Amino acid sequence: MTTLYTLALLLIGVIATNIIKEFIPKIPEAFILIAVGVAMSFTSIFKNFELEPEFFMLMIIAPIMFIDGQKQSFAKIKQRFEGIWLLSVVLAVMTTLVVGIITNHIEVTWTLPLAITLAAIITPTDAVAVKSLTAGTDMPEGVGEALELESLFNDATGLVMLDLALSVLSQGTFSVVHGLEHFFFVAIGGILVGTVLGFLIVALRVNLQQRASNPETTIIPISLLTPFAVYLLAEHVGTSGILAVVATGMVHNWESSRLRLTSTTVQLTSRTIWQTIADVLNDIVFLILGISLPGVWLSITKLGVSATLQLIALSVLIYVIMLILRYFWALRDNHNKQHRRKSNSFTLFFGDRNNKQHKFYARIFAISGVHGTVTLAMAFSLPYKIAGHAFPYRETLIIIATLVILISMLVSAIVLPLQLPAKIESYTVDDLNQTRDKMIDYASLKILDHVSDHNIRETLSTQLQSQKNKLFMMDDRKHASPQFLELLADTQDFALAYIHSDSTTQTYSPNAIGIYAKILQRTRNNGPKQTMSFKHQLKRTFRRYARESTWHIANGVITRAQRERFRKNKLATDSTFAANIKKWTDTRDELIALNNDLTHATDTYLDNKLRERLAAQHSDNDHIYFVREAMNRFFSRVKRDYKDESVPVSSALYIQAFQYEYDFVQQGVSGGSIVQPMASTLYKEINQAQMLQLDQTEQFDTDDYTESKV
Repeated sequence: MTTLYTLALLLIGVIATNIIKEFIPKIPEAFILIAVGVAMSFTSIFKNFELEPEFFMLMIIAPIMFIDGQKQSFAKIKQRFEGIWLLSVVLAVMTTLVVGIITNHIEVTWTLPLAITLAAIITPTDAVAVKSLTAGTDMPEGVGEALELESLFNDATGLVMLDLALSVLSQGTFSVVHGLEHFFFVAIGGILVGTVLGFLIVALRVNLQQRASNPETTIIPISLLTPFAVYLLAEHVGTSGILAVVATGMVHNWESSRLRLTSTTVQLTSRTIWQTIADVLNDIVFLILGISLPGVWLSITKLGVSATLQLIALSVLIYVIMLILRYFWALRDNHNKQHRRKSNSFTLFFGDRNNKQHKFYARIFAISGVHGTVTLAMAFSLPYKIAGHAFPYRETLIIIATLVILISMLVSAIVLPLQLPAKIESYTVDDLNQTRDKMIDYASLKILDHVSDHNIRETLSTQLQSQKNKLFMMDDRKHASPQFLELLADTQDFALAYIHSDSTTQTYSPNAIGIYAKILQRTRNNGPKQTMSFKHQLKRTFRRYARESTWHIANGVITRAQRERFRKNKLATDSTFAANIKKWTDTRDELIALNNDLTHATDTYLDNKLRERLAAQHSDNDHIYFVREAMNRFFSRVKRDYKDESVPVSSALYIQAFQYEYDFVQQGVSGGSIVQPMASTLYKEINQAQMLQLDQTEQFDTDDYTESKV
């Protein structure tokens, strides 16, 4: 149960962060997550929490790297292989050695392998943290790609370097040849294991896709288990589990490119699930960092002020060294003739050396070298004992690693927003909402022109309007806007004029028209809030049932058969009663017929109002929908039709309505009123709404068929 509570609390932390960030959007989400994590550390579940590296790497990092691997293609990796090698391996190894040697000279009590251990721990970078810290800025495309590819592979480099350093600490000897052999075995072996397993899993998935009647229930669970199985198997044979899951992810990317538009349901469902998992896991990474901080702080407090200041100074120095190395590495000469071929990918990342922006790109790359929870996991993975003795300075290494993480995040959070230009979107959220509203109103108007049945019109209109992501609650006072009140009054004036028009007076009796006019006038006098409160409805219903029950008991009319006999006898013996019943029935039929005519006339009236506003390019037309709803409630009360039942609507009508939405967007793009990025967003929304609606319609039809069979 502890594991269940832990996962539940982590998910609650993610949810809480997503709520909090809406109120403080200027603070990077990563810092909010860390703060929430710190708060969670005081709960009983996370009290005295210490990160378990094996669990963290398997359950959190492996699926994240698998997802990141799926975003990369073999062609892209091949094209940028030299750059990846220089950043993820050469730069990582050089940084480890330089930082290790300098740290060894500063901390004279440390051995060189111990200093290398620290350097290896702080080598991995975290591109996700950078994206979180620079969410509102425009990161250069090449630099962003360099950071993403670097972090994708340098985790493995850091882990291998850490493994080598621990091996030296344990055995007391080091062989360059053995070290290189181990490095290439772990790295290349991990890639090979991941690639082979990836192709085997893809072959299994394709076979199941062709044979299974419902492949989603088999293929998607296989996809969810893939990163864990690949990571465990790769680690079991002594290779890099991280590189293995990245390679497997790239194979899955290749599979998607080969599948193209086949297996669309599996592909779309799988992508949606994995994207959700990726977002949650990336948030959990920062939560775990925050949860771990109080434990590290407790270790710091035991050191004393002097020792703490020394560690802070050392951490700052290490960060500055890495910053300088990254800057000059990105600034390296791209025009050396002997290395012209190798510099192609570097030019793609940081631009040509003669480019004025080259130094700027190098500076941004250096500052963006943020370290994250992988570094902390590697620090906590240090054994408590090595070679039969307590691991030297273990707590100190963990503290320094944590300080480097925080320093790198703080510097990036402060400097990058100042250095990078603000992100300029091609459209705002308000632009999107206004265009979406006009699109839905346009489609609603077009499709309603082809529908005469009022109930179908009402159901269809309500369903299409729900795409606006607004809660239509007529009892909410906030909807009683001046526009709504004015149009409601105009519509009621139209209704009164209609029932007193020549065509109406020639068709219906003065008595029916008079009664209907009184009903309409009474409703108008009651104001726009035409629905009674629940308490008032309950009292009114109770009084009616009490009155009817008293009459039935007094006259001995209880059962349905007794009521029928009483009615027949009354009609046969009481001519006045029979005449009144006939008059009442005739008047009721006239009222219902008049109500139906007015309903259709009102629909046409409001359709024309909407048509006029769309022609004038107005997007705020919700008040027309609210008035339509208010009038529909009135018409239902006149008919005494209080049932809120779903009216079956043909899927063909929905398909046609969505086609009108597509047409609106296409016309907007052609006319220049809708930019292409906004069009892509709207197309995606229409496509998703169409799939959901057709699925709901199919389910509705299936339920109706089942009920009819029963």
